[in-house]
Amino acid sequence: MQFNRNLINLYNQLSPKSPEIFSSFMVSNPVFIVSTPRSGSTLLFEQMIQLDNVWSIGGESHVIFREFPHLRFENLQYDSACLSKNHADPQTSLLFKLATFSMLRNNCNQPLVNLDLSHHKQDLFLEKTPRNALNIPFLLEIFPNAKFIYLYREPKQNVASIIEAWKIGEKTGQFVTFSNLQGWDRKNWCFLLPKGWRKMNGKSLAEIAYFQWKESNQQIMQNLESLPKNRWTALDYADFIKNPYSEISNLIKIFSIGATANQSDYQQLALSKTTSTTPAKDKWKRHQEQISPLISDMQEQYQNIKNFVDSKCRHPNGK
Repeated sequence: MQFNRNLINLYNQLSPKSPEIFSSFMVSNPVFIVSTPRSGSTLLFEQMIQLDNVWSIGGESHVIFREFPHLRFENLQYDSACLSKNHADPQTSLLFKLATFSMLRNNCNQPLVNLDLSHHKQDLFLEKTPRNALNIPFLLEIFPNAKFIYLYREPKQNVASIIEAWKIGEKTGQFVTFSNLQGWDRKNWCFLLPKGWRKMNGKSLAEIAYFQWKESNQQIMQNLESLPKNRWTALDYADFIKNPYSEISNLIKIFSIGATANQSDYQQLALSKTTSTTPAKDKWKRHQEQISPLISDMQEQYQNIKNFVDSKCRHPNGK
């Protein structure tokens, strides 16, 4: 694959110069935002990559994943898109890190690969792709010291947004991740593909959206629970929207980012680039008839998330 050959050439160029710096930057300083689709992760990501000393590839890592066909599905039976540590064989791990490294840009759009790496050993690189809710074991195998921001959102709002995105996907192809998926009764599948997706055949969009919300949150919690508290934190989307300056400042403190948030930049957040319709508190009611039968279970699951965060998460005060 030409992509891989280019990466190997890049590695050969970098290794003699500064192998320890490359290793340090790519192994010690990754932070991944993990969340359900449509939970506000793009907005959070867009705010954080404006900070000094934060590097990113500029968007989601689909562009990288597409270069590794064996990472498209869990197995040849298409049972899910969940990736385990076994998917991160040594060659995949090296090439995945190189692909990420080769695309990193700062908030001035300067490529890291063209700069003196010795000045950036303590910087941080930030990544967010919704499918990573299912990929935490894979990410930990490639980036053993990875840290995580668990962004979660109230289910009625989140599920309604997923429903709307599915409708857009069926009309335009936006948000579609799998076309003509074997064993699926619709033309397209949107967003991440959890285990058990086939049981959604014949279900309403509300049931499909809630399935994605519930399964991705459960996968995130299951995989974060075993990590030390200093390896992850959590953020409620509602808190972020209510006081973005305070929440960004907390994240700067938690991850020791050498940057300062300017309060004036957070007086009014711009819409994220993936916003499909104007945000509104009661927007979920457009889908109330479909969502109402699910609300009881939604609220139970949401309370489970809040209990998990309260008991397991490292908070800004370090406790």
